[in-house]
Amino acid sequence: MADKSYVISLLGCANLIELTLVAGDFVAVCLTSTGYTQLADSHSNIIKYNVTPTYGIDSTAFYDIDVYTTKQADQVILIIIFGLTLFSFLAHIIFSLRYRYSWHRLSIGVAFLCIIYAFTLFGMSVVVACWEDKLRKRLTSTYLNNQAIVMPNRYVKPQTGSAAAAATFGFAACLIYLAEALIRFRHLADKIQL
Repeated sequence: MADKSYVISLLGCANLIELTLVAGDFVAVCLTSTGYTQLADSHSNIIKYNVTPTYGIDSTAFYDIDVYTTKQADQVILIIIFGLTLFSFLAHIIFSLRYRYSWHRLSIGVAFLCIIYAFTLFGMSVVVACWEDKLRKRLTSTYLNNQAIVMPNRYVKPQTGSAAAAATFGFAACLIYLAEALIRFRHLADKIQL
């Protein structure tokens, strides 16, 4: 018998919010300009496409990240977290996990997974926020003016702020995953909110 009331329980609402935030994070990452990220990674490309680089930039360790690789890794990690969260959500509904004998052990296991998701999302969000800052500092006037660049076979638009939006979604999802872990550890998961 399916546990349809899980959707309106405290954990069910947390799962729905997590799914929404992770999906929003994925969309924001997908919207970030691949061409601009590749351009910011290569000083020779900046000169080749007549983009004036900003000199005297802050050279911290995070600015050495390869933004294009980070974008692809971020997308893969978000798909995995979204899939596992959706699987957990549907498993709770279909198999009525809250009413099983081993519910407390299972709930604590899922809580540890939520903590892993939270720290993963936090780390990714820090890197994505630094990548937005890298684009803003390396290509200041071109990036902030939303200026398109003509590259072979295509125009490249900067999509200003989409990486910052992705970082914001990631930080918010991180907080909700930590809240879900806390709920599960405090055994509030047994209480159904009607």
